[in-house]
Amino acid sequence: MNGDNIIELEDTSWGQRVEESKKPVVVMFYSPVCPYCKAMEPYFEEYAREYGSSAVFGRINIAVNPWTAERYGVQGTPTFKFFCHGRPIWEQVGQIYPAILRNAVRDMIQHGEECVRKSTPIGQDITGYA
Repeated sequence: MNGDNIIELEDTSWGQRVEESKKPVVVMFYSPVCPYCKAMEPYFEEYAREYGSSAVFGRINIAVNPWTAERYGVQGTPTFKFFCHGRPIWEQVGQIYPAILRNAVRDMIQHGEECVRKSTPIGQDITGYA
């Protein structure tokens, strides 16, 4: 993907680029061999151009950044996740109708702050293991 409005995320840059972002962040978790990811790329680029002034758009290759994918429970690609103030507030897995993704981006930009205010942060160090 060569969209100027999309940043390439990595495990090492995730905290600064996503968790500390003042704007909402839309992330596409992808794999280079995923045909559905390739099919969704042009739409993701279009929405990054259209909504780039209101949100940050990024993508992360789960093949070389497994820590972040595991941390957020990503099991398939593409997975689209939306973050406000570092908190995941919405996700969709797989190739979806482009209009669904566009509407979700628009809604997140319009209502994401309200969603964050009503949510409770969950510590990343919580596990089910003793």
